[in-house]
Amino acid sequence: MRKIEITPEALNDLGAIKEYLDSEYGQKKEKEILKSILKDIRRLEKYPQTDIKLFERFGIETDYKCIYTNQNYVFYRLENSTIRIIRILSNKRDFLYVLFGTRMNSEESEEYWEE
Repeated sequence: MRKIEITPEALNDLGAIKEYLDSEYGQKKEKEILKSILKDIRRLEKYPQTDIKLFERFGIETDYKCIYTNQNYVFYRLENSTIRIIRILSNKRDFLYVLFGTRMNSEESEEYWEE
């Protein structure tokens, strides 16, 4: 079974999620959702291939894998005997831009055609 390691960026993401949930929904709901996210991350130890295919879905060439849990995307990479959690990003964020510098919307292409 692979070991899970969480990067400092992913820990910061969890902290931001915790703060948001606590301020919006209260401590009880915040704990419930964080527990569920962490449970889904731990499930990767047994089933590391249960991921969203980023290339098929977004056309991004990467070795990152992704699961969706509680309105958040958990991006990870398989490294030998380790599952490295890279980032945990809200589905409301432009996660493709955060991770790869590629925008999900077409703002850049619209500016090009207006010239």
